[in-house]
Amino acid sequence: MDTVLIFLLVVVSILLIGIILIQSGQGDMGSAMGGNTMNQAFGSQGADKLLVRITTGLAVIFMVLAIFIQREQVAEADLREAPSMQGKSNQPENNNSNSNSDATNTGNEASGS
Repeated sequence: MDTVLIFLLVVVSILLIGIILIQSGQGDMGSAMGGNTMNQAFGSQGADKLLVRITTGLAVIFMVLAIFIQREQVAEADLREAPSMQGKSNQPENNNSNSNSDATNTGNEASGS
């Protein structure tokens, strides 16, 4: 599932970059990338409004996908750490019992010498 979501995120990113470059702005880079065709088809104002709506929609989809992918990965990481957390809670008890037996042995050796 993560692979599909990441693939969709990459596709949306490429589309977002393309739509932003097509928009007519101060640099007039949009005309070099085919922006004039959009202006001829929809009129000057119609193309700008359409491109702004498409950009907004793609940006929202991008953000939702990014947040969803991040939450999925955090949930998977929590599931991976859950079994190891149970094992770690038992270790301090075992270490305390071992250190007590070591202290007892040291005391016995000292009194026996």
